[in-house]
Amino acid sequence: MMPLEFNTESGTVVAAEAWTMAEIDVAMEGILTRFSGRLPLDFQAHIVLKPNLNNDLVALTGNSTDLRVMAALIEGLQRRGFERITIADGSNVGVERRDIDTFKRLRVSALAERLGVDTVNLNKDPGRRVKLHGGAEPRISKLVEECDFLISVPTIKTHVEAGLSCAMKNWVGIVVGQDKRQMHLAINRNIQAIHEHVAPDLVVVDGIIGMEGNGPGDGDPVRLGLLLGASSAPLCDLVVAKMMGLEIDRIPYLGHALERGMLTPADVTAVDGEIQCHRSIEPAPERGRLAVLSEDPRLAWLKRAARPLTDKPGVAKAAYRLGVIQDVYSPVDDGVQGVKRTRSDCGTCSACADACPTRLPLERIGVDTQPPDCIGCLYCWWVCPDDVITLDGPLEAMVRQADRYKAVISGL
Repeated sequence: MMPLEFNTESGTVVAAEAWTMAEIDVAMEGILTRFSGRLPLDFQAHIVLKPNLNNDLVALTGNSTDLRVMAALIEGLQRRGFERITIADGSNVGVERRDIDTFKRLRVSALAERLGVDTVNLNKDPGRRVKLHGGAEPRISKLVEECDFLISVPTIKTHVEAGLSCAMKNWVGIVVGQDKRQMHLAINRNIQAIHEHVAPDLVVVDGIIGMEGNGPGDGDPVRLGLLLGASSAPLCDLVVAKMMGLEIDRIPYLGHALERGMLTPADVTAVDGEIQCHRSIEPAPERGRLAVLSEDPRLAWLKRAARPLTDKPGVAKAAYRLGVIQDVYSPVDDGVQGVKRTRSDCGTCSACADACPTRLPLERIGVDTQPPDCIGCLYCWWVCPDDVITLDGPLEAMVRQADRYKAVISGL
């Protein structure tokens, strides 16, 4: 696919192919150059990046925003003179209720320290209530409302309720803590409505590895090899849907965006005529009756009363097998202290170096294992097809995702 630029009266979307760290750097520079006119004029402006840190699944599963994308974006902004940059998100209600630190588990904190930027957990941020739909009055992060410039950095995932999780769905993370449950009182209408309250100034989409099937938390990784930039979140998602071969009618929040004039029929016609499918991904399946029932607001009291039972590991695993939940969490962080590469057994590929967010060259992978050279993301271990990289320390919280995803990721 050649670099793409798509324009309508609603905005601009650009896309470029990228897979390796070097290619991500080039594509990101192109996006920032194209949208330079949207960036703040004041270099002291406070820029907030809102990635998708929905849960603790490593980004290479397609679930969370890739550290390489965040590194390239932050460094690109810093080269342009911007100094006040914050990475901020509020993970899902299950993560928040268990007080799991996704910034730490996903190594976002380590990346932020390396690059000299701040992190903020929006679940603990002060908020102001806004009226949405279905009786929802969630608190919206004060930081998000008050910063100078907002950049949404979503991934591309299917979603069992919304059809697609990309720029617009990513915005649910600006809702504080357990108030995210209120969004589900009318989830698709509220995804649209929250953008009328506060919208990103720029969207940078991590389309390196997407998630198809049972997303957003239990799907399968799929190699997409894309980086996109957009001036409009609704237009971005309309384009992404077409590029992923997803039917717009199965993405209800885009319909609500059309109703509210955030998109126009001319946008839909233009996308249909000008945007080609990059790769068809498997849509999310229909939700099972038990899953739908478990989210019924009228039964919220019962869910709260049953938590001492449902939080037990055996019960959670049973609920996962029945399709009631997508996520099973471990309370114990991984204890991995570093990696080691047996170079004599190494093949001819450079997958580990291609995946390194700190751009370590092949000969230094598994050798320079301490900050600031290495942030402990373990991407090199995840992608190694020959299993010549070993870990120093227990996987703990990553055991379940490693069992399911390690072989798949190394084969992408």
